[in-house]
Amino acid sequence: MLQAAGRILQRDGYARLTMEGVAAESGMAKTTLYRRWPTKAALCMDMYLDVAGREVHDPDTGDVARDLEHIADTVVRLQTRTVAGPAFIGLIAEAQVNPGTRAAFLAEFADRRREVTRRVLTRAIARGELRKDTDVDLVIDALGGATTFRLLQGHAPLTPKFTRALVALLLSGCRSSEERPSKPVAKTKRGKNQR
Repeated sequence: MLQAAGRILQRDGYARLTMEGVAAESGMAKTTLYRRWPTKAALCMDMYLDVAGREVHDPDTGDVARDLEHIADTVVRLQTRTVAGPAFIGLIAEAQVNPGTRAAFLAEFADRRREVTRRVLTRAIARGELRKDTDVDLVIDALGGATTFRLLQGHAPLTPKFTRALVALLLSGCRSSEERPSKPVAKTKRGKNQR
């Protein structure tokens, strides 16, 4: 059933996805479909979690930048090259108009999506890569927010160059003093050193 829903979603978009259409495409009875997923939002949430569950994992490379880049690249790939992207956009739209969907979306979807990044950041703090006072939730929000904003707005591409720049920007604000690269000394025209 998820595969049938995914085909419809990719072909026709969230607005045209109906439970009746999924039942017809999958060959399943509508009652069976509604027993498992009472709404198309619930169906799309399971679809996204199914795809993301197979794709998103904790890379644990020992380097917070590489770990975050891996996670961001995976999320970009999910949102731009799989059925998870249209499902995600549909869920966001549905959450804006349906308070019940919003609660389910936040309770199940958002918590799972944040879990892997939280582990990466917590390990980096323990290793001394990031400051102990790093606001982990703020870093997660900034990473996911920037990616989602580009996905929804479509004003600029979601590329590896974007994810590298985003991770570097975020980490520049929370690296521990031992992990910060030293600034090069620039010479002025008079030959005096400046920082």
